[in-house]
Amino acid sequence: MKHLKTVALIAISFLFFQCEKETNQELNEVPVVVNETESETFNEAFVIPEPSIEEEGGNLGAKSGPANRNVPYNKITFKGSHNSYERRESIARQLTHYKKNGKTSYNGNCMGLEFDIWRHTKPIRNGRVDSGLWTVNHFVNTGPKLSVYLKQLLEWHDKTPNHHPIMVKLDVKSKNGGYQNFHDQIDVYLKNYFRESLIYKPRAMFKNNRISLVENITAYGWPTVNALKGKFIFVLTGNFSWGDQYSRTNLRTQRLAFSMKEMPADRTNVYPPTTGNIAFFNFHIYARNTDKWEKVIPRFANKKLITRVYIANSDKNFNNSIDAKVNCISTDKINNHKWAVVNTNGKFLSR
Repeated sequence: MKHLKTVALIAISFLFFQCEKETNQELNEVPVVVNETESETFNEAFVIPEPSIEEEGGNLGAKSGPANRNVPYNKITFKGSHNSYERRESIARQLTHYKKNGKTSYNGNCMGLEFDIWRHTKPIRNGRVDSGLWTVNHFVNTGPKLSVYLKQLLEWHDKTPNHHPIMVKLDVKSKNGGYQNFHDQIDVYLKNYFRESLIYKPRAMFKNNRISLVENITAYGWPTVNALKGKFIFVLTGNFSWGDQYSRTNLRTQRLAFSMKEMPADRTNVYPPTTGNIAFFNFHIYARNTDKWEKVIPRFANKKLITRVYIANSDKNFNNSIDAKVNCISTDKINNHKWAVVNTNGKFLSR
């Protein structure tokens, strides 16, 4: 009997850890903690300055065609890393544009990052806050300070200052303690440990201050990729009640980040908003629901709203995301997966 109980416990544990995995084409691999000393050789010959020297010609379509820097930001598809702090590759390697034999490599080439963050009680005094206010981890409120990764972003930027715009998704895991001026806790931290001049702020999207962010985007659209060169776009997700309140607290004049809303990807009766201050939308995709999210996501794209999917860990999901006009395709497969590239002629695909 004791032996049977042990077997049962093992089986239950196995099922628990497999709950977010899909079979065959949809493997959500167990994250690997980044080791800054990586085993593979970093071949500098594959690194080129940004903005990349894109090749003209080719038929516009999945994985081919020019990466047009004059296209609006909402009309591009790019690769993002899922849980960027857990990848084998350093932040710099995830973002670097690699080329081999005249074509974009499937290694690196990300234009999107993700950090899961936890809040700690650290008061703001005279416009300064302790670097321990926000820490990075998936499951618990311990781990490296967010400032560690912001510093890595700045170091990469200083080496490639004309890079394409980078989306930095901050997934807020904290729920306890209430809102507590969350807007200042995020913004002051970014001002202290990043470089405010590099942040593309929501206020830049308000051509008409009498209408919402979504209405402004519908009417006036996004700037081009070229106009956003060297910029970082911070996006809050996770605790949506905090993110929603953040978006309604002086977004037109003071805030540094946009907010993102989680959307269902397993049904078709999902539609983009016509008003409000949420312009980024997140979808957790599975191959079994492809017929649904392939119908829903283009609706958001057609309204000039920005979409992100996770976890595109298979050739099938990755390429279907391109077909669905997803903006940011987040994956764990940063290196050594030949299908994990959006465009062989550049770092992004323009539509």
